[in-house]
Amino acid sequence: MVSCSVQQRQSHTPVTQGIDGFIYLVTGNQMPMKGKPVQRHGKGMVREVWIYQATTVQQVQGQMPLFTSIHTRLAIKVWSDSTGHYQAALPAGMYSVFVKEGELFFASETDGPGIINPVEVVANKVASRNVTVNIGAAY
Repeated sequence: MVSCSVQQRQSHTPVTQGIDGFIYLVTGNQMPMKGKPVQRHGKGMVREVWIYQATTVQQVQGQMPLFTSIHTRLAIKVWSDSTGHYQAALPAGMYSVFVKEGELFFASETDGPGIINPVEVVANKVASRNVTVNIGAAY
């Protein structure tokens, strides 16, 4: 069982079990062009990161990549810093990572079973999960 926990701002103490990653923003024309450097992952940004128990596309309302509500248990909310870095201490288990965009939740990937922005936390390990918010980008 996972209980809900809320962190107002990120701690500088590294987690020893949970999730660690970056939230990136990509906007504008992303088409490859001669003489234009390729943007690798976007610019880090401050955002609220909501981590839920593993959530499938059947357990949300809205359409990918923006959702209006999530119908699974919230595990933790954390903030990314000005570089986009976030971390969350969590028990072992499967989770889904969402980025708050106004009143909506952003998540743009699923795995084979349909889990949205999946990440697995293993005992005594820190899993990596980056999220690129690209709703303002053209490819």
